[in-house]
Amino acid sequence: MSSRLPETDLANWGFMETSQKRSALETFVKPKQIVGSYEPFRRVFPDAINQQFPLFGEALSGSAWDEVQKRLVRECKGDAQRIAMNKAILSSTHAYAVSNGIAAMGLDVTPLRFFGGTSYGFGLNLLIRYHSHASIVFLDMRKTNGLSISGRRFVFSAMHHRFREAYPDLVSADLEIWRYRNNKSRDLVCMRPTGDLLGWDEMVHDVVETHQIWESVRRGGSDERRASGTFGPLFD
Repeated sequence: MSSRLPETDLANWGFMETSQKRSALETFVKPKQIVGSYEPFRRVFPDAINQQFPLFGEALSGSAWDEVQKRLVRECKGDAQRIAMNKAILSSTHAYAVSNGIAAMGLDVTPLRFFGGTSYGFGLNLLIRYHSHASIVFLDMRKTNGLSISGRRFVFSAMHHRFREAYPDLVSADLEIWRYRNNKSRDLVCMRPTGDLLGWDEMVHDVVETHQIWESVRRGGSDERRASGTFGPLFD
């Protein structure tokens, strides 16, 4: 089992009480059935948002929905269940991109490392360009157990530190979370920060604590260790 945690969960568990984190991680580690995959959506996503490429001197026009849908079917290898799972969310993305005149450019940016060699993304490696502004985007695609209010604050803060603080050219970029609603059409709701962002040092401290608890849970930490609140070294 990977030591890297899903970004949505890491964000949602951020700044919980230690006992709450442990309870969440103990639930997370239990076997569960994973139905389907959004990997076909991820592969076709650049077509849906009209990603531009430096080798082309002129701006490329966006793909029509019929073309995007055909590629999705190919990526799903004709599997009806996979197509159904990915079609609504892809259609919602394409409709949002068309209605807002979006084009996207790839970004060469380093991953976010709170400690050691464990890397996190927290944001697409893309600059989403509207007519009036440009944004960095995180996709919140889960039907259930998506980002909480505090989780969104964590994600916005992580994106700020990864992109705007590290790269002067991106300092004026907006931050967005694209939340896909749990309805039949998977409507896309664009969310932006509404409050103060978290400082880098406090985020590092919190993520290190979460990973310490995670290592203890993965190794089957004893009740005695749980009661004492000690988890051993994170790196050994």
